[in-house]
Amino acid sequence: MTETIDKSRREFLRRSSLLTAAGSISAPFALNLFAVNTAAASTHTSDYKALVCIYLAGGNDSANMVIATDTPSWASYQSARGSSIALPAVGAEGGVLPIVPNTAQGTRSFALHPGMAPLQTLFDAGRAAIVANVGNLIEPIADKIAYADNAIQKPPSLFSHSDQTSQWLSADPAKPIYGWGGRMADWLRSSNTRENFSSISLTGNSVYLAGETLNQYQINSNGSAVAIGGMTNLFGASTTLLRDIITTPTSGNVFEMDHTAVVQRAIAAQTDLDAVMQATASSVPAPTQYTAYYNYQANNPLATQLRTVARIIAGQTLLGAHRQVFFVGVSGFDTHNGQLPGHGDLMARLAHAIAYFDDALAALPVGDMRNSVTLFTASDFGRTFASNGSGTDHGWGGHHFVAGGAVRGKDIYGEFPQTSISADNPRDIGSGSLIPNISVDQYAATLARWFGLSPAEITAVFPNLANFTVQDLGFMV
Repeated sequence: MTETIDKSRREFLRRSSLLTAAGSISAPFALNLFAVNTAAASTHTSDYKALVCIYLAGGNDSANMVIATDTPSWASYQSARGSSIALPAVGAEGGVLPIVPNTAQGTRSFALHPGMAPLQTLFDAGRAAIVANVGNLIEPIADKIAYADNAIQKPPSLFSHSDQTSQWLSADPAKPIYGWGGRMADWLRSSNTRENFSSISLTGNSVYLAGETLNQYQINSNGSAVAIGGMTNLFGASTTLLRDIITTPTSGNVFEMDHTAVVQRAIAAQTDLDAVMQATASSVPAPTQYTAYYNYQANNPLATQLRTVARIIAGQTLLGAHRQVFFVGVSGFDTHNGQLPGHGDLMARLAHAIAYFDDALAALPVGDMRNSVTLFTASDFGRTFASNGSGTDHGWGGHHFVAGGAVRGKDIYGEFPQTSISADNPRDIGSGSLIPNISVDQYAATLARWFGLSPAEITAVFPNLANFTVQDLGFMV
């Protein structure tokens, strides 16, 4: 038994040593993917692209974000939602904002939440699109009859915040600790000369950015990295002396060498990011305040996060970046009660932030980057179409926005579901909780193809994609 443990330990050290020598100290167990990525370095282009995920934490009520307004749909909407959460009609004071997609869906008409005027403008300009009724699926589920069939694979723990968030952001049930954003960055790591800036989170540690070979780089909303603490006033030692101690290995021990390399990399990355933040402080203007649902002006923390993303994109040359994945977010979407004002304010914040980001990208010091950056929304799940009194409960499928110059905008992708709570609605499994028409895999794979992944790489990142006939939804150029 002791001999077996010793052999395992020696093998671990041997592999760690090989990776240290190769300059990849962050993932000692990912030898195969590291080798594939190195060999594939010449297959990826050097042009810059970025994906920005806005996570709407808590489960967004997208049925009040994008609304069908044709006469039958609007009647069903008002009946199901009740006076406590139903929005005013088009043309009424504070009414929903009409949009006209390029592709008709029969005789149906559509509108956005009244707080989303900036996003209405972006949609009408062809710079934003809607993807309808997206959610976690393992395989297609045609209707509620199929849903009741035990032979159909269903996502586990439906309606659970933690489980559905994990599934949304990982998209691989066999590897739930890794995210599809991080795994995309794994495959495209060869595009970046500075790998630590490949995937960046502004909201703490995220499953979405957890790669198998790359670590996500975490910063705060203003772009400051978490500094190494305890560097001053320790027994009177100077900052320089303490830094030398923790960044200078004293032996050939592989663990000490790897720890030293990680610390050195963190210090260098922090220095470079600070330089980018200083250089772009004035060239990327701060967002204006937004008009809150309560009709007063307020600062927008989501727009502040997106300003930092824009500044990092402006510093792409210094950071050696050609492919980057960002994760930002806003919470408060678990609207079981008091939904009308709370959700209304969140919609105003979301629309203001997305429009601000589009304007910021157009005026970056490195040039107009709007065609090179795609922003999209994600959330735990949609919510029930039926009101519970003053809010809504956990649902399943929901609508999402995609925005950017490479988006085939001014359109709704996917079949917009019936807005009725009845036995006649084939996708309603209870209280207007809708079986998704589109899987997260299809939604994400469409983004991955634009981002530069090959068909084989997309299949590796999204193993359930093979279960779906349509694997590219067509909303990206």
